[in-house]
Amino acid sequence: MKLTPPKARKRRLRPKSPLHHIDEWRWLEDIKDPATLPYLKAENAYFKKVMQPLRKRRDQIYQELKGRIAEDDSSVPEKDDDFWYYHRYKKGHQYPLYCRKLNDLDAPEKVYLDHNKLAADSDFCELGFVDISRDHKLVAYGIDTDGDERYTIRVKDLKTGRTLKDVIEGASSCFEWKSSDEFFYVKLDEHDRPLEVYYHRLGTKQEQDILVYKEEDPGFFVGLDASESDEFVFISCHGYDANEMRAHRVSEPGTNFQLIEPRHTGHEYEVSHRGDEFLIVTNWEAENFRLVRAPVNNPGRAQWRDLLPHQATILLEGLVVFHDYYILQERSEGLPRLRLQRFDGLEPLFISLDEEAYDLSAFSGRDFKSSCFRYWASTPRMPSCLFEYDVNTGQRILLKQRNIPDPNFNPDNYAVKRIWAKSHDGTSVPVTLLYHKKFGLEAPRPVLLHAYGSYGETMDADFSSYRLTLVDRGYIYALAHVRGGMDMGRRWYLDGKLDKKWNTFRDYLAICDHMISAGITKQGWIVGEGGSAGGMLMGVVANERPELFLGIVASVPFVDVLNTMLDDTLPLTRLEYHEWGNPNNPGDYERIRSYSPYENVKKQAYPSMLVTAGLHDKRVLYWEAAKWVAKLRHMKTDKNLLLLRTEISAGHGGASGRYDALKELAEELCFIVMLLDQLPQT
Repeated sequence: MKLTPPKARKRRLRPKSPLHHIDEWRWLEDIKDPATLPYLKAENAYFKKVMQPLRKRRDQIYQELKGRIAEDDSSVPEKDDDFWYYHRYKKGHQYPLYCRKLNDLDAPEKVYLDHNKLAADSDFCELGFVDISRDHKLVAYGIDTDGDERYTIRVKDLKTGRTLKDVIEGASSCFEWKSSDEFFYVKLDEHDRPLEVYYHRLGTKQEQDILVYKEEDPGFFVGLDASESDEFVFISCHGYDANEMRAHRVSEPGTNFQLIEPRHTGHEYEVSHRGDEFLIVTNWEAENFRLVRAPVNNPGRAQWRDLLPHQATILLEGLVVFHDYYILQERSEGLPRLRLQRFDGLEPLFISLDEEAYDLSAFSGRDFKSSCFRYWASTPRMPSCLFEYDVNTGQRILLKQRNIPDPNFNPDNYAVKRIWAKSHDGTSVPVTLLYHKKFGLEAPRPVLLHAYGSYGETMDADFSSYRLTLVDRGYIYALAHVRGGMDMGRRWYLDGKLDKKWNTFRDYLAICDHMISAGITKQGWIVGEGGSAGGMLMGVVANERPELFLGIVASVPFVDVLNTMLDDTLPLTRLEYHEWGNPNNPGDYERIRSYSPYENVKKQAYPSMLVTAGLHDKRVLYWEAAKWVAKLRHMKTDKNLLLLRTEISAGHGGASGRYDALKELAEELCFIVMLLDQLPQT
């Protein structure tokens, strides 16, 4: 039986402003419109009907995915004062148990928070944070049961098991204890913007909380963090091209925060603490950042002294400080490394992997004075390994390697290769390939090409077991390290934003052309994949070069860029002027208008497409995907599949439970695998 997709009716509404064009599907922005929710549900029903004949394949893929996770997995315990902390899963449970043991790992286990019980009455349940008080007697957590990232903060007494009466509504996921009975949190405003920091003392009502800081510029959001030493809480006010930080010593009375360095356009910095100094990673007069030190009592820029000067070819990505040493996360030629430097002046030690592409990351521990630190390492073919390195002895211990229970999994069956593609302006763009050795690269293969390319986010060449579902069936999985990320340094980001945004899209298309000309794949054998801003990239390349693609998967895609950036009541709009431009300025308007996927849908053939959205998504609102699909249905000239799946009980990240998330992923993978049926025998 032929299935007929739903079609949203056009409505000719008056434009919101002179800058808005006529938008015939604008009515979908109103969830209270009597036709909106029925349309979304009709699209969901159509999706289910199309996928119904493939249910056996979908279920098989789900079992594959499930078979690659250790259902009773546990984190490696960490020592914090007298306790060992860890979390673990029970087989069949969606969410983790948060646990600890007193003094010894052989001591009885205490489950101090059960995420499954918190989620018992909800279709969606996400914890934004779980934070133990300084005396280890309380645990605070932020819970979201809608997917809109508005958290309710609750506090539990770990001795009695009783949840305290304190309730904080409308919070972000930022939280820091000041002492064992007082904390700081960030409150969201009516537009879901994190602009206010409050102080709360246990036993008081939220209305009595003290406003500590309010950000007046909606182009900046506020966040909270704590120093590795646990002596300071920081307020960070951040935009996409600048920030400023304030510090409060928790042992001091009151709620005063000291400004470290005022914001300056283009200046970004992050702060750590040790002794009587702050350690600051800054890009002031240092495009790829440098490391400086400053006195705690006078930390302004005039007092900064270099610990590690700027390196033109090395990007400083992050800093982890311990009492006797620090670790810098560095990146060179698209690959990460760790720089271990002792404060006693000994020569640095560098940690990297002998692989063409890999991921490597250190993290701060619970014990600031520890001589040991931990770091994760993985490659696209090798599951994540957690190592512990002893700075005093030089001994490295493998604490854990992610377990893949599937008996058929063997990392030696796969290969990882880094290739380079020339973009339109001669720039060489790196691409990471993962493929099964039995298929190799000698003959053209279908390719899944994933990309993001915005906000300076780096595409790490890490391990993800879901890729094996595609690679085992003959796909090459490729990561496109396009400009707009920071894979090749900060200049890589600057050359992929604002008036240079087209570089992101042209890099991606150049990679497609390179793989075709190199015989890695063929025209029409590429599946493009991206989410959020990466979904915008998918929309652009589908409009520009649809003939390249076998299919497109766009998850919560940011595709109605122009209309969104013209609406400054939306949570992110003013903040994102620094990323895309302000369309109230004619030059920015024309540039955004030139690539915004929704505005540029053409009367042409498009590849098969799967588009997903979350009804409660506050980052990319559901109607971006819905309007885009509605317009595509009216404009496209082909008979290829166009599917829209809207998660009614979720937000930007999809389902919260691990099994529910695997089911969503299985549907998307089933769609991608189904596209193989359209190709000649490969």
